[in-house]
Parts: sequence; structure tokens; C-alpha cells
Amino acid sequence: MRRCATWTAAFVLFLLFPFGVLAQTQPPAAPPVPAADVPREAAPSRPGDGAPSAGVASPVTPDEMNGIERPTRRGDEAVRTVGNAMLWPFRLVVDLVFLATGAAGALLENEQIVPRARDFFFTRGGEIGIFPTIFLETGTRPNIGARLIASIHPYAATVRGGYGGPDENVFETRMRFSVSKPFPAVASLEGMHDRRTGLGFLGIGQVPQSDPRNQFRNGAAIGVYRERRERVVAGLGIRPLPDVEVLLSSSLTLRYADDPEAPGGPTLSQAFLPGSIAGAYHMTRIVYTELALRVDSRVNRNGVDTGLLVEGYQGIGHGIVADGTRFGRAGFRMAGFLPFVRRTTILSPKIVVDGIAPISNVSVPFQELVGQPTFRGFDNRRDFVSTVASLDYRWYLSRFVAARLFVDFAKVLPSIWNLNLEDVRWAGGFGFDLHTSTSEVGRVAIAGSAEGFHFLFAFGVPAGFGDRQHRD
Repeated sequence: MRRCATWTAAFVLFLLFPFGVLAQTQPPAAPPVPAADVPREAAPSRPGDGAPSAGVASPVTPDEMNGIERPTRRGDEAVRTVGNAMLWPFRLVVDLVFLATGAAGALLENEQIVPRARDFFFTRGGEIGIFPTIFLETGTRPNIGARLIASIHPYAATVRGGYGGPDENVFETRMRFSVSKPFPAVASLEGMHDRRTGLGFLGIGQVPQSDPRNQFRNGAAIGVYRERRERVVAGLGIRPLPDVEVLLSSSLTLRYADDPEAPGGPTLSQAFLPGSIAGAYHMTRIVYTELALRVDSRVNRNGVDTGLLVEGYQGIGHGIVADGTRFGRAGFRMAGFLPFVRRTTILSPKIVVDGIAPISNVSVPFQELVGQPTFRGFDNRRDFVSTVASLDYRWYLSRFVAARLFVDFAKVLPSIWNLNLEDVRWAGGFGFDLHTSTSEVGRVAIAGSAEGFHFLFAFGVPAGFGDRQHRD
């Protein structure tokens, strides 16, 4: 893992190195004032010079001016000192892992990489830009591509393409129109096509191998499959109050999942009995509409800032063209961003609850079952209800780079009434977030759990958690 972390930081440095050479040279420091230029009246007396003349104050030596007699203290200084001392070793380790690989932190901070990156990738007026995208996660193939952005207020558009192999590609486009009066509002239309292979389905439940709802062919096994997906999404978002957002969106999603040509393990049909996996080996066509309400009091939603986040949503999905699927979705998430020790270090507890329920007698396709994209371990459990609780400790490494220590606890279950603490999964680790003043640019995270180590590296790709239209 040490070699993995070192190569990861070196790779980030390699991506950002071209921008560092564009930095301006810092102006030299002002030369010291020669001793001859110091007025004689201010020069300290020396032994043998004689006593000062009457009416002239005795000169004060530098030793008498250094320091202060008694430092100021606050009432909670003891608690702050103890907390800072306890967290200092963990912060030091993370800082060294990142900063010890070629002074990457100095490049980001002193050479102002992020602002110059915009100058490098965008035209002079900022109307058109193009930059690379990279996505790498444990259990998936690397996907490398590029994103084109065009922005002429109030219109904006983006196109992204990525390639990771014959059955690993993605293409997406989005158009957006925004207005600021009578209140901020955004209307968007987007489309996406992607193919993924080497995906794994363990079955339903927190412990799939012992869940009676799974029908394994020859004992518990992971079924490997590939998927082709097309999606069109139309959305409308308004902000009637500074901290309140109302989001309405509707999508049409087409999916087709089957066995890959070179699975490297038991395929879906080899691991499960025929017909036991709803939604496999035929095209599903589902229209999903959702209404969400979000309250977020943070001033900067991408950097390290304090505030409170509360979000709730409810949606309904139904199949078209001979697809009788009907289901409802609902859920919420709550997160606090609290100053700890100092205002630039944030302690963030969070809980996310998602649920889905079939409305008709037709089974819900297995891809539509609730997953756990906010869990930073392995997101390989699916069921009708999911709960994820997490705690993050986050601080700035430099102006546009924040580090975090985190721990997650997750569980899926058939219904909220079955919630208990048995077989709860956990994951803990550290990561880095690269962002601008308005948006996230990249993420690196390494997490360890009872299932092994999970690594994520993403650059120019949106975060995994968003509205339900983009999560799976």
C-alpha cells in the first residue's frame, strides 16, 4: 500500500507538473538595510560609550523587546489543546504521505496550480475548455478520456468521452440554461451511453450467502456480468431561499445485462438459477421521476466550511413498452460540518438512508435495488433499504487541497423494521480532495475494511453521490 500511495501522489504530481512551470517567479526579498543607514539616535549603547545624556530615554535592547510576558488564553483552551494533540499524529502521517513525494504541496500552494489550470485548459475568456478525465477504482478497469466545456452565460454545455476497453466506454453530454431572477434557477437536459464489464452481483442482503431469497446454483458465488446502459435526464432546480434548493428531475433509462465473453469467474447464469435474477438477459426500460428538497447552510460546498445539510427525496418509477415494473423510492441524508479545534478543521457526522418498494407484483430489476454509493469500502450489497453512517475529519493541506480521515458503517436490509447492528460492515481510511472555489476537480481515497483495501482515484469525474438519477 505504501508503494500504491507513493505512485498515486507521484501520478497527481505528473498531471499537475505542466501547470507549475507556468508560475511566475516570486519577487526577491528586500535587501537588508546597511548598518550605516541606521540613525545614530536609534543605535543601542555599547560598553564604554558612557552614560546617556540627561533627558534622553535609555535605549532598549532587542532582547528586552522579544516575546510577551504572558500569552492570552481562552476558557476552552485546555480542551482544544488536548484534542489537537490527539489528532496531530494522524494528521502528520497523512500530510507526510502526500507531501513527501516531490513537494506536490508546494507546487499546489506556492505556484497556484488550480487557478493556472483554468488558464491552461480554457480560452482567454473562459468560454471553451477541455481537460482530461481519469477514473480508477478497485475492481474496475481504468477509464481515461476528456471533457469539453462551453459556457456563454446563461448557457453552458459539456461533452465527455472515456475509454477503458472494448466493453468499457462512456459518452455523455449535458446542456444547461440558468437564470438569476426572480430567483436562481437551472434547467438541464443530458444524455449518456456507457458499457461496463466485469461487474459482480453477490445476491440480495447484507450476508448474501446465507440469505434465503438468493437461489444459488452450486453454493454461494459472485455472478460476473456486463451491462449496456443508455439514459436521458431532464431536470429543473430552483433556489427560492439562499440555503434552500428544490430539485425536480425525470429520466428514461435503458439497461441490458448479460454474461461477459471473458468473465474471469462464474457468470451470472452460472452462479444463480435461471429466472431468479430479475432484470437480467432482457432490456429494461424505466421512467423515473423524483422531487427532492435540500437545505445546505454551507457558504462553500466544495471546500472546508461549516454548516448543516439536510436532504429528502421521493420518486416513482414505472416500466414502458411491455415492462410492468413499478416502484417507489424515498430517502434522506443529514450531515453536520462542525469546527473542531479550529475553524479550518471540520468534523462531519453523516447518515444516509435510502429505500425502494415495489408497487406492482412484478419484481424490481436487480440493478434498481438500493446500493450504497456513499460507503467508501466495497459497494457490493443491494437490498430494499440501505443505511450508511459516517464520520469525517477534514482539514486543508493547501488552498485548493483538503485531506480527510474517515470511517463508515453500512448495512442493507429487507425493510426498515429489520434494522439492527448485526453484521454491520465498516471501512476506514484517508483521502484527498482537489477543488476550485466552485466545484470539485479530483479525489483520491484509500480505505481498509474486513473485506480488504479499496482504492479510488478520480479526476474530472463527478462525485459518486448526487441525486438518484446519477447514482447507479
